Amino acid sequence: MVKALPFITAVLAGSLTLSSWAQCPGGTLVTVYATDFETDDGGFVESGGGDWEYGIIPVVITGTNCESATINSPGGAHSGTKGWGTLLDDCHQNLGAFSSVGFTVDLSDPDFTSAEMEFANWFEVFTSFDYRRITINGVEVYRNDSVAMSNGWVIQTMDLTPYLGQASVSIVFDLWATTVVNRAGWYIDDVTVTACSSTPQAITEGSSADFRAWPIPAKDVLQVELSTAMGSVHAWTLYDATGRVLAQGVPAGNDRFSIDVSKFHGLGVLELRTATGAHRQRVVMK
Repeated sequence: MVKALPFITAVLAGSLTLSSWAQCPGGTLVTVYATDFETDDGGFVESGGGDWEYGIIPVVITGTNCESATINSPGGAHSGTKGWGTLLDDCHQNLGAFSSVGFTVDLSDPDFTSAEMEFANWFEVFTSFDYRRITINGVEVYRNDSVAMSNGWVIQTMDLTPYLGQASVSIVFDLWATTVVNRAGWYIDDVTVTACSSTPQAITEGSSADFRAWPIPAKDVLQVELSTAMGSVHAWTLYDATGRVLAQGVPAGNDRFSIDVSKFHGLGVLELRTATGAHRQRVVMK
């Protein structure tokens, strides 16, 4: 049975480029948390079972712990090379228990009116015995014990609005494994938590040229090149001149990436969020 009460959508996709949900009429979309796991483990903490590992997600699983010669492989990370998996380069263990990993976000801002988590995942489990689930603050909110394979990376979104007002929202990914049969397991990449704020925020251009965005004006595609001092970009957001969110996502590259702006026109501000804070540049779209 698939229990997915808080889930809004689950679609096959190749990137986290655009989100139709990412519009906040009368307010502003705020990135609460974002990681592509390229520079660090995203603050995820392994909390039981021992199978969850952080590192390079393999194109082809080469481990010898798999109990079938027809095991599928994730084909590499959803973006970049790194993420979390059970195990990274092998099949999960027959634990007879949960293997767990998770992180905590702060949704206590009183201006937040809604919140959402988006993540990319790939999985192959033996659903006659094993299953995937997500808990929030210790309560199961999602369980999939009927779909055995994702057949590619899948982007899923979860409504976090019921947890607004809480300063410590613990989100945990659990893989239940019996002692019977094991498969490739569960892989997580590109996790973002966003919230709608009721308070419109003024968006201004940054004072330093930390990155380059061109052409000006950009007709179809906006090219973005990062400076070496910025480090890895966790997420980007494109605003119009009023501060309304047009699009957001996680960069596909560490040094240079592109954004589809073919549907947008006029002045805007591109914001890149890194470990050092927000970096903004004014852009023009034709």
